[in-house]
Amino acid sequence: MEFEDLQVIWNSQHDEPLYGVNEEGLHNTLRNKSKQFRRVIFWQHLQTFCGCTIAITAIAGLLLLNAFGVLGNIGSSRALYGWELAALLVALICWLQFGLSVYLGNRQQKNREKHDTTSLRDDLDKEINRTKYQINTRAHIMLGFAPPYLGSSLWIIIVFGISGISYWAMLPVVLVMATALIIESRCQQRFVEREIVPRLRELETLREKLTTAPNPESVSQGGNNLQ
Repeated sequence: MEFEDLQVIWNSQHDEPLYGVNEEGLHNTLRNKSKQFRRVIFWQHLQTFCGCTIAITAIAGLLLLNAFGVLGNIGSSRALYGWELAALLVALICWLQFGLSVYLGNRQQKNREKHDTTSLRDDLDKEINRTKYQINTRAHIMLGFAPPYLGSSLWIIIVFGISGISYWAMLPVVLVMATALIIESRCQQRFVEREIVPRLRELETLREKLTTAPNPESVSQGGNNLQ
């Protein structure tokens, strides 16, 4: 996330009096950039919830088919063994834990941001906190993604088992799932390194500049005292 517009507006103030800082322009630009960032995070969360919905539906559907005795009547399928039922329950818990952790974490962060802000500095603080939260949620990204990938692997193994497919055919599937976990974790790490961390630096730099900028009223009063 780059803030060239913010920098352009800020740099334009070097030719203005100290009390002429265009905070309104900075504020509008910050709000626009904030909307873009929130939109990116929204789509990531939407993908997460869609994936959770599909996975939970597939696992629950398999459990229901077995409960109603349908599995043994579909082609060459058979009913689930006891360990397979337990594994499916573990898979269901994995996906529920993943989806709930994302939802509850996002909800808690939104509750922390509920208070209305009117000043540029307040909005900067809110954006900095939001950006830090996104970094923190990805601090142990592979560990966070492990439950859903484990749940998916268990589901695939069980589907292969009840379909009569050789267990040797499951090995490539497990390897593919492990590779996908590594790739997705790395993509999220790159997103943090290339987008979120630079955004945080820009926000903190801008806040520091605004913090060190003279108060317009004090500048005005100082000018009157010199007269």
